[in-house]
Amino acid sequence: MTNLIFNPLVISCFVVTCPAYAAGFSGVSERSVGQLEEVQVTGSALANTGLADAEAASVGTVLAAQIARRPALRPAELLETIPGMVVTQHSGDGKANQYFLRGFNLDHGSDFANYVDGMPINMVSHGHGQGYTDLNFLIPELVDHIVYRKGPYYAEAGDFSSAGTARTSYVRALVNQTVKLTVGENDYARLLAFGGVAAADGQLVYALESQQNDGPWQVPEGFDKANGVLKYSRGDGDNAYSLTAMAYEADWTSTDQVPQRLVSDGSVDRYGSLDDSTGGDTHRYSVSAEFWTALNDGLDLQSQFYVVDYALRLSSNASYYSRDNSDDPDVRGDQFTQFDNRLTLGGQLDFIQTLNKVHELRYGGEVRLDDISGVGVGFSQRGLIYDLFASAAVEEQALSVYGSVHSQWTTWFASVAGLRYQTIDVAVSDKLDPTAGGSDREALLSPKLSLRIGPFSTTEFFFNYGEGFHSNDARGVVRNSAAVPLMSESVGYELGMRSLLANDIQLSVVAFRLDLDSELVFVGDESTTEPRDASRRQGLEVSVFYQPVDWFVLDMDFASSETEFRQVQFDNGQALGKYVPDSVEQVFAMGASIELDNGVYAGLRVRYFGPRKLTEGGDVESASSQSVNANIGYRFSNGIALGLEIINALDERDDDITYYYASRTLSERNAGIEPQLDRHSHPMEPRTYRVTLTYQF
Repeated sequence: MTNLIFNPLVISCFVVTCPAYAAGFSGVSERSVGQLEEVQVTGSALANTGLADAEAASVGTVLAAQIARRPALRPAELLETIPGMVVTQHSGDGKANQYFLRGFNLDHGSDFANYVDGMPINMVSHGHGQGYTDLNFLIPELVDHIVYRKGPYYAEAGDFSSAGTARTSYVRALVNQTVKLTVGENDYARLLAFGGVAAADGQLVYALESQQNDGPWQVPEGFDKANGVLKYSRGDGDNAYSLTAMAYEADWTSTDQVPQRLVSDGSVDRYGSLDDSTGGDTHRYSVSAEFWTALNDGLDLQSQFYVVDYALRLSSNASYYSRDNSDDPDVRGDQFTQFDNRLTLGGQLDFIQTLNKVHELRYGGEVRLDDISGVGVGFSQRGLIYDLFASAAVEEQALSVYGSVHSQWTTWFASVAGLRYQTIDVAVSDKLDPTAGGSDREALLSPKLSLRIGPFSTTEFFFNYGEGFHSNDARGVVRNSAAVPLMSESVGYELGMRSLLANDIQLSVVAFRLDLDSELVFVGDESTTEPRDASRRQGLEVSVFYQPVDWFVLDMDFASSETEFRQVQFDNGQALGKYVPDSVEQVFAMGASIELDNGVYAGLRVRYFGPRKLTEGGDVESASSQSVNANIGYRFSNGIALGLEIINALDERDDDITYYYASRTLSERNAGIEPQLDRHSHPMEPRTYRVTLTYQF
């Protein structure tokens, strides 16, 4: 039955004949986050086309109401409102999640750019991996909307945006005060107080969050999180500003993936650990500002500025005792500890100028400076480094200017033509070998083009083309300047259609292709850059949204993709194959929510994450996984609400993530056994119940 349900041809036929849509259609520009007008998912949303309308069928806006009743295990799972996106984890709750989209194993964020209140979240030249995106500081209750755009088709989007971007914005005003207490199994507890008050002719929004969790692991996670937000906003849509301060700290003990051979023979529990001292601690403190100004009748300015203080210390042990260290009397194993300390500051200016009734000009510039005082990795024992083999200071400066012309040529034809000019300068100071440092600089010009044809009745079509890039770790670039470019380019194409099949049914269909010059990956575990060949991703996405009445919403998304290197890969002269390991192939998601006037609310989310080829030859695959999350609750008339959330409601014994590599345990090492290739998996958490008591006044 499972094979029939999740056969891509069957799903495609089912979705096309029974349409629905996940996030609704929105004419909200990605850059107009401060001037967002109310967006309603109705027939008129598509019929009223204009210069501000979406530039592609793969653009959408997720509103707060769509998040409020969404059951989720982790804060970053808000991104699963993006059709085709999978958010999972292979380690502790304080580590950045694993992201999958459009044929990418994005690792911790290498090709999908994330912004929160205008601040870029992806980290360059990071201690654990390029593009590292830690969204554990997000407070879902404060999110006003998320604007997502897939593909490299937009002049405003820069580094890490080949697969797309997501811009999350917190609310600027709240009327009520709210206190939420959530408790659950495995010593889970979360206390959140948030609300808004009038202050100095403006609005002050605040939130304080404390969370702890041990999880289902044999080694208690001891996750401890403290989080706070203050946001002051003043003004109207034409002249307004917001000032935001955030502070986030967390520490945890992690249970990393374990080899399947040990789970199968019963020597290790699937929730067990082979190193009880892995884990980490992190902090993120930020101050940011956003301004919106109408300079004159035809020119508007939006600007963002930010300063972020960030640090991470992370201990991991993926291969246990695989190193050849027989002369080590302490038998200290393979554990390594990575660290990153940095100050990031920058800003962005965006101008929107109406030229005439046909053309609108959007242009701007962006600057970002990462001052990384210390980044590196060393072998460690119980989190203490005893053999530091990489340590550096890095300065990285990114500058860009961009512009696009938005033209509504006729009532049924519109275009957007854009250019982005990007420069990146890096300087690396190696703290262990002064001769190994250096500097580099590169510049890149990226054209963009979007065409919209329609609407014809309630259907319109899109063609998109764009060139993008992701930067590579400065240490790897300086060390291997002949082989590793500072920016790896991508070229994307997309054909799309969106339609209102009826007043309460919306359908979006997208076919895409994305070519990467190189699958260059910085391997943080070894502090080296591994150059890989050019690759191609292509696939199909179908999204449906169905809202027959105000109190009920049903959505479905299906994504299928194929990812291959452009040439057969070789290892020591032996042909391996063309598959890019661990690339996502099929994702299906479905959700429903109800919100009744009598106070009853409920939500249901179903996700299927298809098997992935773990080797270039495709001979080893991961298993698929299915998850069902649900919640139900009741809002009393006195401001109290009581809710029950069930994570993994069917208690599936699937895996969150699976890798294929060699490892060796201590007993295997003592027996003289060489490291063995095996699947290494991190299990989904079992069925978990959480109860939330909310008081709003």
